[in-house]
Amino acid sequence: METPSFTKTTNVQLAKAFMDLLPPSASITHQYATACQALHLQREQVVSTLERNWDLQTHRETAREQLIDYYHQISSPPVSTLLVAGNKWLGGKFEWRDALGLGRACKDNCGRLELVNIVYNIGVAAAACGSELLSGRRRPDSLPEAKNHFSEAAGAFDHAAELVREGGFDPPYNPAKVNMELREEALQALSGVMGAYSMRCFYEKAREDGKSAGVLAKIASQCSLVYDRASELLKDAMAAGGKAHQRWMTGWRVYIDAESSYFQAQARIHAADHVHMTEPARQLAHLKSAKSLLDAVHSTSNSTSAKLGGGGGSPRGTGG
Repeated sequence: METPSFTKTTNVQLAKAFMDLLPPSASITHQYATACQALHLQREQVVSTLERNWDLQTHRETAREQLIDYYHQISSPPVSTLLVAGNKWLGGKFEWRDALGLGRACKDNCGRLELVNIVYNIGVAAAACGSELLSGRRRPDSLPEAKNHFSEAAGAFDHAAELVREGGFDPPYNPAKVNMELREEALQALSGVMGAYSMRCFYEKAREDGKSAGVLAKIASQCSLVYDRASELLKDAMAAGGKAHQRWMTGWRVYIDAESSYFQAQARIHAADHVHMTEPARQLAHLKSAKSLLDAVHSTSNSTSAKLGGGGGSPRGTGG
């Protein structure tokens, strides 16, 4: 299962920057100085988290928790107020670069770029947690937990897109001047993909619970539709983002299209099972349709693997 990768940032002297916000004559209380240093250390932890080995299984949940904690700090007063009010002192302190290293590092004066990247990375961490649960399936509640993680990821990417629409960047938002993950179309596509993954978990849980063939047919069909929508959003993101987004998302879209066909085939198989005692001709038609869909998935999978030569342009995968 494909999931996106962290964007990256660098350490900044955040404690000193906040201390410099006070006029030279102001007395700096111990409490204020301690809070500034604590925020600085918290950000350093986030920077280290984003740079660490992503293949460490225990790291994913830790990354998610650290990012959420830091988000709460910078999105709430007094820190959020200081970030906006103090932009002339902060002066381009926050620098971010895209996960694949395809563009230049981007800077922001007021912390808006920082905030949106943190929200984006919360989505990345949540998606990776969900993917890890699906690949392991060590507990009976793995599927519901994975579904919740993917829903959280979808919400994070939606929130990031909302923050982009609201603006507030300094300098003003320019799609060509932010890391490519922060284009609104890309964030909407990621949210759509995570929604599809969540729906997949719902289907697999229903199948594990022994739901009737008629119910499973409807869920699988709905799952295919959600994957179709995700594919369209990926197409829109690639059209809006140009070559960088095409390199990032082309292989991913092929995977999403294959998943859509797979779940449509599953819908046909369940529908055939549903009518096998009463309508043999209809059952046969469903099974033929399912075979045709699965043959197409197999053919596309083999062709794509040969072209990509191991998936050089696809996003980071963390599970099967």
